Amino acid sequence: MKLVTPRQRSIRINGFATCIRLEEVYWAIIELLARQECLTVGRLLSRWAMEMDLGFDTVKNFTGYVRVVCVVQLVRQAGTLDPGIKKDLSNAIQATLCP
Repeated sequence: MKLVTPRQRSIRINGFATCIRLEEVYWAIIELLARQECLTVGRLLSRWAMEMDLGFDTVKNFTGYVRVVCVVQLVRQAGTLDPGIKKDLSNAIQATLCP
């Protein structure tokens, strides 16, 4: 149940300080994706915010957008994930479950 517990984090997105509230499972996924791209969580979220702003459709809920991007990224990687990355994701989720 810890994975569904929401946590609020202060983040800088494109230079602006803000707070984002997401469930623990999404923070674990974001941290993994950021590590894969050698970025901080703030820089990864900044990139996603810019992509959202440059999109053709208006997105009114950034945290909802972040959740969708997390799922899409995992689905895209699912077939191509090497065992090490799968283990990293599993470990991140386990660390969230068992602090």
